Amino acid sequence: MGEPVDGSVSERVEAVLFDFSGTLFDDTEVLDAPALVTAAARQGVTLGAAEAEDVIRRTLRHVDSPAGFAAREGCDLSQQAHRTVWTKLIAEAGPFGPELTEAVYSCLTDPGAWSPYPDTVPVLGALRDAGVPVGVLSNIGWDIRPAFERVGALASLRTVVLSCEHGVAKPDPALFALACERLGAQPARVLYVGDDPVKDGAAVRAGLPVYLLPSERDANTPRGLAAVLRLAL
Repeated sequence: MGEPVDGSVSERVEAVLFDFSGTLFDDTEVLDAPALVTAAARQGVTLGAAEAEDVIRRTLRHVDSPAGFAAREGCDLSQQAHRTVWTKLIAEAGPFGPELTEAVYSCLTDPGAWSPYPDTVPVLGALRDAGVPVGVLSNIGWDIRPAFERVGALASLRTVVLSCEHGVAKPDPALFALACERLGAQPARVLYVGDDPVKDGAAVRAGLPVYLLPSERDANTPRGLAAVLRLAL
């Protein structure tokens, strides 16, 4: 189970703010071999299933390495920065040519490749039906709204605040403050739900109570979001 990082939610919750990746939508199965085969074909590159799996393994190994994590610092501050950093890392992983690099990048940023956890849509809907303003705050380099629209959840959101649209990223308190302003609630009355102790946990510095989810996750397993309803309703 997750838990509020400050041990309690001392003020009555008036709004809820969620992280995106690893909190509402799964980030462990975005790169999928069949999808990569199709994306590569659109770029004029022929891949077999085994080759696509190998490309995915090599890409993830490189981008998630210590050097890859360091290179990704600041990549979510704009869409251009995200594309530049990620395509460079993908190309280095092979090394891969520009067509295959573009195919991998298009898969990573395809809203259709991101799946909500089984409890995401029901919980967002329950909060909406109860009249609780809901927002999403994400460090990301592309527009995630189509991912919510695809599963019928965009209407449940009052605001979507993306680092790439504002040039500032978590853990900067300014981004949390902006999201609270858009939700129409004081930070102390906005529950922030995320999975990263550093970037999401930093919401407490902006005055928000924080509920952190466990790091273990699976696309087909409820994320534990029902606990948010017990805190917010």
